[in-house]
Amino acid sequence: MVDQTNIKLDEYLLLQKVKGGDSRAFEVIFKHYYPHLVLFAQKYLGDRDLSESLVQDVFVKMWVKRSDLEIRSLQGFLVVTVRNQCHNEMKHQKVVREYAKAEEKREAFELPVFQETVYLNKINQVIAQLPEQRRKIFRMSRMDGLKYREIADKLNISPKTVEAQMGQALKYLRENLKPLKEQLLSMFL
Repeated sequence: MVDQTNIKLDEYLLLQKVKGGDSRAFEVIFKHYYPHLVLFAQKYLGDRDLSESLVQDVFVKMWVKRSDLEIRSLQGFLVVTVRNQCHNEMKHQKVVREYAKAEEKREAFELPVFQETVYLNKINQVIAQLPEQRRKIFRMSRMDGLKYREIADKLNISPKTVEAQMGQALKYLRENLKPLKEQLLSMFL
């Protein structure tokens, strides 16, 4: 049977040597705990390489902060630190996955700049083909946001004329932009 007090005493002496900068004492601790901690991390992360990297980081931080360490149980300290790092890594991976999903959704609904420019040019060409007064009424309504009454007052025409011209403009646009509309819809279906 192994005497637990000797292990604790050896652990204590090793830690004191590590605090003093003894790299060989640190190596003894590393070699003893590293394989077990990697397996422990792998249960959380499911990735051997990531687990090894994470455990190595824990040991690097331990070495860097060695003079400030106040450890009662080396094994407990290492297990809790690795577990906490695993939880942090899993949270990080979740954030990365959620960001990637959001980015995919955003890209799915975003037209490439080239296509957007082509479509806007086509729309502007069709608007430019409207008769001058109808085009002016359309732009004042749809682009300037004016109400029919305001347009009528500015152009000295009746609101009914504005309404009739807008109806004809919208009908013309629907007919002439139908292929463009079908092309856009086909991209999403």
